[in-house]
This record gives sequence, C-alpha cells and structure tokens, in this order.
Amino acid sequence: MALSEFELVRLKRLFQAYCSVRVPEELADKLRFDYRIRDDSVILYESRPHHLKVQLWYSTAIARFERDHENKVWRLYSADRNENWIPYHPHCCDRDIERLLDSVTDDPTGIFWG
Repeated sequence: MALSEFELVRLKRLFQAYCSVRVPEELADKLRFDYRIRDDSVILYESRPHHLKVQLWYSTAIARFERDHENKVWRLYSADRNENWIPYHPHCCDRDIERLLDSVTDDPTGIFWG
C-alpha cells in the first residue's frame, strides 16, 4: 500500500526541515543531509565531497524509516557498513515518525552518528 499524497507532503516537509538544520552554514560545502522517499520508506543520507574531486559527492545511508501499514506504525532501521538494514532495537517502531527521527538525532547507541 503506497503512502497517501497527504502523507508524502507531510514527510517531505518534515525531512526537508530536518536536513536543512543539521549542517551549520559554514560546513555546507563539506557536508549535506538529504532524504529519498521510495514506496513506503524514507532513507536519510549523509553526503560529503570526494577528497580529490570536490565536485563529486558521495552519499552514505544513515537511517531508513519504513511504513508498516498493517500495524499502522513506522519502523526504524540503521545501515551496516554494507548498507544492509538492521532494525534499531532501542526504538524499532512507533506510530509517530517524528519520535523515530528524534531517536536518530539523539542516537544513544552511536549507531547512526558514530
């Protein structure tokens, strides 16, 4: 089941706002945060320029939020070094995606931000 248009608009606003405040202005040429919505999930990325070719940016997946329509919750996953998705056990699901995004920000285990 696909996300509704209303939910897509809400997610875009939420993640655009989140990504825009994560990086201080003086680091904007060295670090970016972005997201992609595909089907029933949102993936949060961290992007940095290549150390030799600064015009070339590479992205690393940080977190994945997946909508479980059957249980009416969002599920949170962290990426391992091969970008395989692992359920985030301290706070693996919630009806409110904002609370899961707060878990990524707070990152008590260091799995998202090291």
